[in-house]
Amino acid sequence: MMKYILSKILFLFIIVTCYSQQAKRTPDIKFVHLTDIHVSVGNDNDFLLQKIVKEINDSKNEFVVITGDLTNRGDDDELNRVHTILMDLKIPFYLISGNHETTWSESAGLTYKRLWGEDRFVFSKGDYLFVGFPCGPYMKMGDGFVKKEDILFLDKTINDSLKNSSKKVLSFSHYPLDNSLSNYKEVLSVLKKYPTVANFCGHGHSLKKYDFSGLSGLMGRSIISKDGKTKGYNEVLINSDSISVYLKEMDKEAVFAHSVTIKSSEIKIIKNIEQQQLRAFVNDVASIYSIPSFDQKNIYFANSLGSIQSVNLKNKKVNWKIETGNAIYFEPVVTQNKLIIGTIEGVLIGYDKQSAEQKWNLAVGGILVGAPTIENQKLYTASSTKFICVDTKNGKLIWENELPQSYSQGKPLIHGNSIIFGAWDTYLYCLDKNTGALLWKWNNGNEKQELYSAGNVKVVSSKNRLYVVTPQRFLTIIDINSGKTLLRTSKWKVRESMGKSQDGKFFYAKTMDGELLRLPLNDELELTEENVVQEGKILDLKIGYEHNPAVILEHNGKIYLGSRKGEVVIVDAKKFEILKTLNLGTSSVNGFTIDENGMVWTSLIEGKIYKLD
Repeated sequence: MMKYILSKILFLFIIVTCYSQQAKRTPDIKFVHLTDIHVSVGNDNDFLLQKIVKEINDSKNEFVVITGDLTNRGDDDELNRVHTILMDLKIPFYLISGNHETTWSESAGLTYKRLWGEDRFVFSKGDYLFVGFPCGPYMKMGDGFVKKEDILFLDKTINDSLKNSSKKVLSFSHYPLDNSLSNYKEVLSVLKKYPTVANFCGHGHSLKKYDFSGLSGLMGRSIISKDGKTKGYNEVLINSDSISVYLKEMDKEAVFAHSVTIKSSEIKIIKNIEQQQLRAFVNDVASIYSIPSFDQKNIYFANSLGSIQSVNLKNKKVNWKIETGNAIYFEPVVTQNKLIIGTIEGVLIGYDKQSAEQKWNLAVGGILVGAPTIENQKLYTASSTKFICVDTKNGKLIWENELPQSYSQGKPLIHGNSIIFGAWDTYLYCLDKNTGALLWKWNNGNEKQELYSAGNVKVVSSKNRLYVVTPQRFLTIIDINSGKTLLRTSKWKVRESMGKSQDGKFFYAKTMDGELLRLPLNDELELTEENVVQEGKILDLKIGYEHNPAVILEHNGKIYLGSRKGEVVIVDAKKFEILKTLNLGTSSVNGFTIDENGMVWTSLIEGKIYKLD
């Protein structure tokens, strides 16, 4: 009898123990990780994504996370196409953009925002907090970069979400959290503060496992493999001891690829070697995409949150701030008593620079993301749909030309009675500055490859010749009166970044090997490749691989150049040797400007403005 009772007690103990263990066991989480979709309307990826959506709808996955590169060019038709396909998903989906949405967006991000709202996500599932944040570059060539406001969002969101919670963090980005993301250490410094298990990313198009300074990294593969042989996506299973990633080829069973532990990672960040730096005059709460403007007493700038600010140069106090709502890429300009700004909604606005009162606005159409040129109180600039000349006193349109066919980011050049500018439609245009009539247009002979366009350049001229470099890595010299090509050479890997000496005697360009090229601006120079190469001079800037498009400035005997990773190189113009290199940050340098007192300034995308002299 006693044995019977004991056996009953033991049986009940086993049942209760098993039930207790089952009750504590967290249900598995199964989801799809899509990345690098690269849809253009009607391409193979378009039809493949439709099939993937149908297959996901028939699966047991709970949700989908998409880590960027939804499209090839970020065009509106591509974004709308992806949105239409994804809306057929029967389970929730969460997404962030990739560099193909942010670098060449024809709407400067407005279409993405209209379709999906903010380019971030945060949600909880089981024992995990899922948080996604976007990476640039934004509207210009550059390294991957997380905007300052997105780093602040990441920190605040995780902190607020984990209060009184034992959840762990899974983060999602397009770029891997390594050297391909210029400020990855700032991101890791945030994730280090919390129980972060892993980071999911894309960009590399391959299914890989990484170690991001101690943080488990899981890169998803593109929907068409690099070699084009397989089509599929990534499935993820989270259970009580691991996160497992599977390759799911179309119409096949998922195949295990690799797994990582669910333990919180121990992130260890190697600090940068301290180098010579300046104190930033402005350290904003958001990113800055253009150089500032000045009068005798104040500095004026705009940021990625749509804020426009006037700050006193002596005491650094904010005179006023205007909130416009969307990112501003347009270079602000002061003329007479006005500050003029262009918006990505295609509106040119004139503010009283003292009171911030809006004096006039002009709906231009398209998007305004470039830099204006002003002469005799006339402002010249291009939107994505037209080039305009405006009276800065009252905002009245003087003339317009319905060119270009895409957006323009560079600064127009006035040369005599002509005005010259490039756009992302493959063309360089020359207009009559008094009437807007087209005098000539030039392209590189390839009207289909828009990414080779002179869309983000300020061209350089002598009396009779025009010098231009584009992402195609050619230097082209053009007859400024006819638009005829005089010389075209790929001898140096020059790309977008160029300038002119203060005395007008030299042309400067930065190569993709991080060198400064100097050529004489001499209309008598015989234009053969051999002769031009012989006349050229090269200086190694000691900054390595380069693609920053910032205009090169010479002022008071010094040449100023900016890099993709926050360096400013200052060169002695006469001796043609490096004076010093300033390491100002981790993001791309926007360019250089001179204030009313002759001082040189620069700004970085990470939201910092420096006085260099």
